[in-house]
Formats: sequence, structure tokens, C-alpha cells
Amino acid sequence: MAKGNTSITSLLKYAWRYIRYQKIPFLLSPFVLIFSVARPLVIKQFIDNIVANKPMRILLTYALILIGLALAEAIMNTLINYAYARVANIATIDEQKKLFAKITRLPVYVVEEKSGDLLSRLLYDTPHLTKVMSIAWSVLILNVLAIIIVIGVLLYLSWQLTLISILIIPVIALIQIVFASPLMKATKLEREKYAEMTSNIKEKLDAIYVIKGLNKEHFFTEKLSDIAHSWLHVSNKMALFATLEDQGMMLILSLTPVIVIGAGGLLIAKGTITLGTLVAFYSYLNWLYSPVKMLGSFIVSLQKSTEILKRVEEVYNLPEEKDGIYPLTKINYVNYKDVMFAYKEKPILQDINFKIQYGEIISVVGGSGSGKSTLFKLLPRFIEPQKGDIFINENSIKEYLLRNLRQRVILVRSTDPLFNMSIRDNILLGDNFSEEEFMKATQMACVDKFIKELPQGYDTLAGEKGSNLSDGQRQRVAIARAIIRKPDILILDEATSGVDAETEETIFTNLMPLGITVIIVSHRLSTIRKAGRIVVIDNGKVVAEGTHEELINSCDIYRNLIQNQIMKD
Repeated sequence: MAKGNTSITSLLKYAWRYIRYQKIPFLLSPFVLIFSVARPLVIKQFIDNIVANKPMRILLTYALILIGLALAEAIMNTLINYAYARVANIATIDEQKKLFAKITRLPVYVVEEKSGDLLSRLLYDTPHLTKVMSIAWSVLILNVLAIIIVIGVLLYLSWQLTLISILIIPVIALIQIVFASPLMKATKLEREKYAEMTSNIKEKLDAIYVIKGLNKEHFFTEKLSDIAHSWLHVSNKMALFATLEDQGMMLILSLTPVIVIGAGGLLIAKGTITLGTLVAFYSYLNWLYSPVKMLGSFIVSLQKSTEILKRVEEVYNLPEEKDGIYPLTKINYVNYKDVMFAYKEKPILQDINFKIQYGEIISVVGGSGSGKSTLFKLLPRFIEPQKGDIFINENSIKEYLLRNLRQRVILVRSTDPLFNMSIRDNILLGDNFSEEEFMKATQMACVDKFIKELPQGYDTLAGEKGSNLSDGQRQRVAIARAIIRKPDILILDEATSGVDAETEETIFTNLMPLGITVIIVSHRLSTIRKAGRIVVIDNGKVVAEGTHEELINSCDIYRNLIQNQIMKD
């Protein structure tokens, strides 16, 4: 997308890419113009030669010519309008795919914080923008061409009436200039309010269990009503400016034919023009003012679209995740060195130092808000430390290609959603794993234990966010999705919290022969004790390491967690 100050020029420059889809309008519109120009000339001949001289025998011929011209024009306009709709749809899909691809390259925290606003820009701003952008060049070029041709024909019929007619165009331009600035400001504010409302709705839908559970449906409906009325106010203001501009132009255009007919009557009385000429000239007025009005309206749409384009540009201008340059083929060890992370200036992790050897199974425990989950969001670089660094083998994780890093380090969280696809597709996600690999992963994650209960087995739809499955079933599918990709490090952040103890025991027993590094973040004692080493975090710091027995005897924090917070088997 264009960067810097957005203007109609930058919008047209970007719209140029879609001119190749507008072959039909460019090809057929000149013929429509010719047919349209021909009809008033035929009417002129009919009035001047047939009605005046009364050779009624050829009346049918003229009527058939007019009908033929009207039919040809209608057919071609149908094709042109369909072509416009088609290119608008192509442009919308194209731009939404590009914007979605950009969003996926943003840091995770940006997407999480701005999800509602990004959704608004993707689903609402982009279609509005592409509807205008996709046809911009053909609308501008063809309407300017129509104005030039029609003015030429009008000059041929009567230069006096033509002069009167074109003097109206600067008045129309003045009306557009007057309303341009307030309309653009209102459009910008309307889009912002709409994005705010979209974000608010998404937040409430994500929290529907809380809303219903606390009987707060009415409370949040009223909250939404306040935001919706705020949007309604600015939307009505934008509509008012657009309507005033449109009706101002319509008023001028409706008065012009009266002036032309009055002046034409005087010219007929003087013998300067014929009645047929006046009728033909009057018929052409619509062909002069229709493209003028269309150009005016389209310029207004372009002005509004520049504000929308700015909103889309803001997304394109957001900094993406920084990629490394080195491939990562094997992890021998991970080393956290003096790592510090703060969220909105609130310290979460401080002076983290510890090392993980390949093949280790470790548990990380700590109280709520101690920084356990944050610690391992850093490893696949979903977030970045403000100080310190994390090393894999001898290099900083920032030096490795993100794609390779995330192939080797996979994080599975308790809340990871499934997609509205089949269970099989949720595990494969388009990758070409063999049936043997697929079955092995599902067996290790104990997905095979419940799959026979489902109506279509592995082809059963998981539903939106996995809604057709229980929490434990969804978590097992998420674990299978990770296992099949054979990571060097598998991070399970409360990933078995919804699974019964027996199934959880089976899953961890199945993981042992893989020989990979398994990092367990859990509150469940039976899960924690599966680790060969336990790391205790308190207030964002590593305060102790050791086995369960060692920590029970030596670490008060760990002992208190076990006694007061961790669910015992």
C-alpha cells in the first residue's frame, strides 16, 4: 500500500492494478455512448422531417431503429454493470487476502490487543474501499470521454444552448468543494466509531458465558446501545453532508432544463434552431449532466475512500515480526540469560536465568500471575524480552528463521481453539503427513480413545473453536496437532487441564519414548511430578530448581503452592 499522506492521487495510483479487469467496460462503453448519442439525433430527424412533412409510411422504420438502439444499449449496460460488480468482488477478495496475510505477520500481542479493530478494517473498510477503487479508472476515463463527446454534439446542435449548459458545471464543482472537507472528517470519525463498536461486540461475544452466568445481558446490551448511538450520531452527520451535497447538485441540475427550454424557445422564435433541435438538445442534457453528476459523486466517494485507505494503510504500516537469517535444524539446549519482560511498564519477568538441555522433561510452577506462561511465550518469539536474551545452542533465538524456530518449538495452551474443520483437517492443517504418522499422533494424544463416539470419526466437524468437542477432547486434538509435527521442544501450558488423570498419565507415558524436550506448565501435582526437574517462579523470578522431594524440603514457596494451590490427585 501507499505510505505517507493519502490523497485521491495515491488512491488512483493504487487502483491502477485493477484496470486490467475492466476490459469489458472499456470495450463496450464507447458503443453505448454511440447508441445513446444516436437516439436524440434520430428523434430530431423524426420531428423535423417526418412530423413536419407527414410521410407516415416510414414512421415504423424510425420506431424500430429507436427500439433497436435502446435494446442494444440495455444489453451492453447489463454486461458493463456485471463486469463492474465482478471486478469489485475480485478486488475485495484480493485486498482482504493481502490484509489478512499482513495481519498474520504482525506480533501476536498486536493482533490480540487490536483484534476487533483489525476485524473491522478487514471485513468492512476493505470492501468499501475496493468497491470504489476497483472501478475508479474506467469511471473517470469513460465519463470524461462521454462529457467531451456530448459537448461536441451539443455544440453542433446549438452553441448558444451549449454555453448555457456548461456554465452550470462550475456551480456543481463549487458545491462539491464546499462539502468535501466536512464529509471527509465525518467519514473518518464514522469509521473509527464503527471499529470501536465492532471491537466491543467481539469482546462481549467472547465473554458470553460470563455475561449469561452473571445475568448481565441487559447491562451489556445497554452498554452496546451507548456505543451504537455514538456511531449513529456521526453516521447520521456523514449522511447529512452527503445528502446536502447530492441534493444541491440535483437542484442545480433540475433547474438547468427549465433555463435551456426557455432559451431554446426564444431561439426557435428567432428561427435560429428548429423544434427537433431543441428536443434533441434537451434529450442530450441528461447525457451531459449524468456523467458530470456521476463524476461528482464518484469524486466524493474517492474523498471518503482516502480516509478509509488511511485506516487500511495503518495496518500495512505496522511493524512486522523481525525474522532471523539462520536455519534451525536441531536444538541441543536453551539458555535464558538475564531475561526481563514487562507489559505496559508492569514487570512480569525479572532477571530470568536458567538452562534447558535437549531431552529434559521439566515442570514450571508458580502462583497466579507469577509469569509462567509469559516465560514460554518468549521461546517461540510470540513476544520479545525488553532486556536479556534467549539462546538456542550458541545463537540468540532472534538470529533463527521464525519458520524454523516455530517448527522446532511448539506451544500448546489449554485455551488453544480448533478450527471449524474436521478433526483430521485440524490435525493436518494442509500438511502432507502419512496415514501412519497421523494415526501415531492421534494414538499418542489419546484422540483415538474418543473418536469412535463421534458420528463421522475423524471427519467429524470440530465446530467453531472446537465447540462440538468437550474441553478434554479439544485439548487432545491440539496435542496431536503438535506431536505430528515432531518438535524438538513441546511446551504444554495447562494443556491437559481438561483431561482426566488416567488419560493424562497415558499421554505423558506416550511422550517419553520420543526423547524430546517437554516443558510442563501446570497446577496439577500428578502432572508436575512427571518432570525430572521442577522450576519454581515467584514474582517473575526463578527462585528454586530441583526434584519434587528436594523442593518440598528446601523451598517454602513450593511447599505452600503444593499445600494451598495445587490440586492433589
